[in-house]
Amino acid sequence: MEERSGSAAPPAPPTDTPGAGSLTTPRKAFFSTVTLGLGGIEYIVAVFLLKYYTDYTGLAIEWAGLALLLGKAFDAVSDPVMGYISDHYKTPWGRRRPWFFVGVLPLAVSFIGMFSADPLWSQTQLFLWLLATNILFWVGTTMVMVPHAAFASEMTETHQERISVMGWREGFLASGLITGGFAMFVLLERAEEGAVALATAAGLAGDAVAEAVRIARGEAHGDITLWFGLLTLVLGLVSFLGTREEGGRRAPPRETLFGDFGDTFRSRPFRWLTIAWVIGQVADGLTASLALFTLEEWWGFEAPHPRFILIGYMAMATVSIPLWMRVARHFDKAHTYAACTFMAALALLGMLLVPTIGLWWAYATLYFAGFSLGGRMVPGMAIVPDVIDDDEVRTQTRKDGAYFGMISLLRKLARSLAIGLSGVGLGYFGYASGVLEQSPEAIQGIRIMFCVVPAIACTISALLLLRFPINRKRHEEIQQALRERYAAAERLQ
Repeated sequence: MEERSGSAAPPAPPTDTPGAGSLTTPRKAFFSTVTLGLGGIEYIVAVFLLKYYTDYTGLAIEWAGLALLLGKAFDAVSDPVMGYISDHYKTPWGRRRPWFFVGVLPLAVSFIGMFSADPLWSQTQLFLWLLATNILFWVGTTMVMVPHAAFASEMTETHQERISVMGWREGFLASGLITGGFAMFVLLERAEEGAVALATAAGLAGDAVAEAVRIARGEAHGDITLWFGLLTLVLGLVSFLGTREEGGRRAPPRETLFGDFGDTFRSRPFRWLTIAWVIGQVADGLTASLALFTLEEWWGFEAPHPRFILIGYMAMATVSIPLWMRVARHFDKAHTYAACTFMAALALLGMLLVPTIGLWWAYATLYFAGFSLGGRMVPGMAIVPDVIDDDEVRTQTRKDGAYFGMISLLRKLARSLAIGLSGVGLGYFGYASGVLEQSPEAIQGIRIMFCVVPAIACTISALLLLRFPINRKRHEEIQQALRERYAAAERLQ
């Protein structure tokens, strides 16, 4: 087995090793609390931001897609840096834990700012405002999520507990997604109803009422996001205060930024995982950014069905997480991940038949897709600590932050690519903002980008995951090698 020459022997494990036993339920709950807020605001950004800028502010869809694409691409460089900082940064409160609260400050401010644009601004002003706030938003997300994921990796070392920790983390994240989506749909519908009542009372009709609804809906975004931003601040503080960070049997990271991240791509399991994972993230990004366009423009559903469908989708993901945790504990994580990704591809292909079969089929296929999402959320993140263990055996260094920083970078690049493709693709197929009915070419574009392309991507991702090189047997071999190394270091001391 390859080892890096000249590396220092790892320190002996202290008596109180975080990964030595099972973790208490309160500890996992407090640790996961911050993701509840992040899930809510990330859902709002993924589903509502593009349509807010095109339908309310009047920013051309090509410019909106480009701003989001550039924002995430620019922000991606912060992920490796944040991973390196959290591996080396030391405070009286630990390396990772302070970022749970510090990071939500720019996150909340930029989130509120993104939905505070003035429709009277020029196209250039709107573009630059969206670009700047989007960059700050994702930088804040990085400051929280990279140390948070790295901390989860360090909390335990067993196959079962890693599934449990990641299950709690992803469960809180999914619950936040549901909360954010439900609140936005309900409050925006109330704003629309109020605007219709006022416009009707004023004697308006037709296009005048539609314009009043558009303005009211746009202005309501600002009020809703203000409260969600403040809630996220509070949850970040709760997670910081309720979590403790202990020492553990961890080999020190390397001392150079590029050395750490060079090691990530020298890891064959990591390269294999990231190719499959990035392809899947592009598929998820396309479906998220085009969900409202599909429900409202292609399928022609009116309130309250879009709300019930999308919230039900996330609810199915959330309630299925405990089931998938049990499955992943007994089978290979990668095989569980692959099976659920195949299920997502089948659901997407089934959605092509919604206009033919009808409303109930939309509910059935979206809820089935949500069920598969729950199975992708847990093992997808739980695999990464196994890859980090394999790297520690190979290099004699431990770099959780570097690996999760790279995962975050690749996720953002994949999602930014998906959002950019959504905006540019809609423009290419002739999507027109603010019209009552889209052209057949625009509907065909939505159909291709929401169903066909993501289904193909999910299939490719699943096939790659079936060939992932770390299975349960290999994981036990890695853990045994680490135990022997630590025991040898302890005897030397």
